[in-house]
Amino acid sequence: MTASQPLRLRIFFSSPGDVKDERVQALQVLGRLQHEKRYRERVIFQALAWDGPGVEIPMLAAETPQVSVNQGLGTPSECDIVVVILWSRMGTPLPDTFRKSNGDPYLSGTEWEFENALHAELQPEILVYRRTEDPPFTMRDPERDAKIEQFDRVERFFNETFTGDSGSITGGVNAYDTPTDFKEKLETHLRELVERRLEAIPEPAPQADTAGVAAPPEWEGSPYPGLRAFLEDEVNIFFGRGRETDALVRQMLLPDKRFLAVIGPSGSGKSSLVAAGLRPRLKAGAVEGSQDWVWVRSTPGGVGEDPFIALTYELSHQFNRQGLKPRDLAIKLRDDPQGAAAALVQDVLAGSPAGTKLVLFIDQFEELFTLVGDPYREPFVNFIAAVAREERLRTIVTLRADFYQHCTAWETLVDLLRSGSYPLGIPGALALKEMIERPAQAAGLAFEEGLVEHILEETGTEPGALALMAFALSELYKKRTPQGELTLNAYQELGGVNEVLGKRAQDTYDGLSPSTQDALGTVFKELVEVDAEHNVPTRKRAPLQRFNNDDAARALIDALTEARLLVSSSPEDVPMVEVAHEALLRHWALLSNWIEERFDDFRLLRQVKLAVAEWERHERAGPYFWPHERLAPVAKMLENLKPDLNPAEREFVRPESARLLDKLTDRNTSHQERVKIGDRLAEIGDPRPHLGLNEAGLPDIGWCEVPGGEVMLEGGAGTFDAEPGYIGKYPVTWAQYRCFLEAEGGYTNPAWWKGFDEEELEEEPGEQNWKLDNHPAENVSWYDAMAYCRWLSKKLGYEIRLPTEWEWQQAATGGDAVNEYPWGEEWDNDLANTDDSRLSRTTAVGMYPGGASRVGALDMSGNVEEWCLNLRDDPSDNDLSSSSGRVVRGGAWPDPPVSARACCRSACVPSYRLVALGFRVWCSSPIRS
Repeated sequence: MTASQPLRLRIFFSSPGDVKDERVQALQVLGRLQHEKRYRERVIFQALAWDGPGVEIPMLAAETPQVSVNQGLGTPSECDIVVVILWSRMGTPLPDTFRKSNGDPYLSGTEWEFENALHAELQPEILVYRRTEDPPFTMRDPERDAKIEQFDRVERFFNETFTGDSGSITGGVNAYDTPTDFKEKLETHLRELVERRLEAIPEPAPQADTAGVAAPPEWEGSPYPGLRAFLEDEVNIFFGRGRETDALVRQMLLPDKRFLAVIGPSGSGKSSLVAAGLRPRLKAGAVEGSQDWVWVRSTPGGVGEDPFIALTYELSHQFNRQGLKPRDLAIKLRDDPQGAAAALVQDVLAGSPAGTKLVLFIDQFEELFTLVGDPYREPFVNFIAAVAREERLRTIVTLRADFYQHCTAWETLVDLLRSGSYPLGIPGALALKEMIERPAQAAGLAFEEGLVEHILEETGTEPGALALMAFALSELYKKRTPQGELTLNAYQELGGVNEVLGKRAQDTYDGLSPSTQDALGTVFKELVEVDAEHNVPTRKRAPLQRFNNDDAARALIDALTEARLLVSSSPEDVPMVEVAHEALLRHWALLSNWIEERFDDFRLLRQVKLAVAEWERHERAGPYFWPHERLAPVAKMLENLKPDLNPAEREFVRPESARLLDKLTDRNTSHQERVKIGDRLAEIGDPRPHLGLNEAGLPDIGWCEVPGGEVMLEGGAGTFDAEPGYIGKYPVTWAQYRCFLEAEGGYTNPAWWKGFDEEELEEEPGEQNWKLDNHPAENVSWYDAMAYCRWLSKKLGYEIRLPTEWEWQQAATGGDAVNEYPWGEEWDNDLANTDDSRLSRTTAVGMYPGGASRVGALDMSGNVEEWCLNLRDDPSDNDLSSSSGRVVRGGAWPDPPVSARACCRSACVPSYRLVALGFRVWCSSPIRS
């Protein structure tokens, strides 16, 4: 061999089928070595393995499989290095035509290959590896006896081959625990053997026509995915989780393990471990038949609040042979999980080998508690439990550790987690070092001396640090030198592990126009929510369509997506956007502060959504509504976040007062309920206008326009012309009357009492029995009412007075004498508070909207009697000094219905104060409310 010729190494791999995982790992080791800068121009590695890539050995009917393999690959004795791998199986025995020199039969083809190499004229270097981990079978395994017999053959091989008669060790065996342990040892051993051979070969001088031209590295492009998880086809740059992957493969080896939950902190790499760790190993056949397994990945909140739609969207796009639409299939999975799961297996795996499994990879399982609607949670848990009973189904979920206790709400889920959980911790320093260095080696990159140690020191072992390190490395790659070197100076310019994410986000934000920057809240109120129980901010998806009419929001989304801080997808052909990683919520100071300022709002919004789900689960029962005291801060939250609520949520957050007022229009609402509604409205704040005071602190009277007309008084008291005017919509309320009592220059001002019989006047006002602002003023004398009108007229600047009884009657009948009552001709006990209501008290004003008169005035029948301006005996006499009886109209709560007629005339001396006696006011001027 001349100095310019590369070293050619033929490496033969010998093993039975139970270590196929190791065979795949071995081929990966050779591929990695071949692409390393030191070896790629000096060594040609040639793997001889019957299951190697591109190898297709014809098995001839007239020959044994061993002869066919020997003819297709060559024999171990013809190779430079022979690697023998054994665990629980020795392999298939050879026919009698294969015999040892002493006449004994070979235990298997693997033993024959070992002996062939051992006794070669030019003996190759032989590496024997033995897996020490116990084989995965149980006492109930139907193949238990055969497996034990195979394991005994392995024991016999090692005892007879590597132990002398005296117990001495006659040969070297490399023990290992797991496939990753084997991979690391094999790589170390092969390097040693290769280096020994290269020492005897002078390193070739660069040729003029090839100087500076290097063979391509193993990986093209960036070997660091940044904030997103690793993908299946990125297995060649996925490092540092070998032993964790081994543990997951071990779980998959157990036939009764049909559910596996990978549980770890946010940012610990759960999704990457399954996608780029476990899945490629299974696709390579790490478990018997797993190379044929069919995978479906879904996230519970992938397309909204229904996890079945998210799952069936993936299923229907890949495997649905029945032509079902995703929503139809979702209904089947939800309503009949066991039957649908069995049908799903039959549909997806039709025509597949018997050992083929369907793997449902439910990524980000915590979305079941953050994004999924409550009506779908329990059915989805039931579906997962049903799937776990299907022999040909495997379910793998990833779950954030801080959501683990949410799972304990369902016993079936607890049982699954108890028997099928794998806790994923934060990687240690050695694993992190491998995650940093090995992808760079695969991509032909080099680190400036000391940089790796600097990154490791800044990364530390805090939860979430792995995501920050990954993003820092992806950004560092963009600043590599033309020679492919990652430098300390570039790393420091980025801000290091702790600042690079926030700096990248802030730099992107600072480069936008002010109007686009102002859209921060518009965008992130849709992409962030807070776990109500743990106060943890989490990401959520939002449809891009939600921002279609907001150019600034779309511009911000586009900029952050280009910076790989947001990511988009199109499940069920609906474009969605979400935060690339929750680390952004914590490490971009501007966003973190924005969330902090609205933390209580986000938490409250989440609580509202949970309460709505509970309310709907109980068929919208009244007791599950939130009262005013809990809804009061909701209004502020809605103003701050302006969330997009669904119809049920909009109904739930309606003020309690609005819901109470709705009940008033229902004729089935009882008198007792109406009085409670009025009292509750008074307690929480009655939102109806014209019950209290205006902005100036004066009574806010609601005016109803009354048409003019001729009015005949009952009992031959005369006929009068009522001029058009305005009457109060309600009796004067306690809040409006109290304003007069408490005002400076109000009740105590002598000016308001001039012209009255001074002997009839009281120094103190009457005691209000029901001191609730929205109730009618009571215990009011005629003098009190007149003084109030004088005071209010002065304050408002136009005349306010008591109505005459014909004005009152015209307002009560609406100008139509046929109306015996404000609402019509017949008495209706459901429309007024009289003796028939059995309340024995006043209600708040306006509790009987169905009893309104034609002009819109309420309570003109029942509740409290109302003072009129004129005398009863001589209606045309308005002598203010007279102490004769003044007319009262409308009847009151202690009166029978006959007294509540629109034309019924009653009277009280003007000094009377009764708990059933109030008043309303009249205005002749054209004043409208």
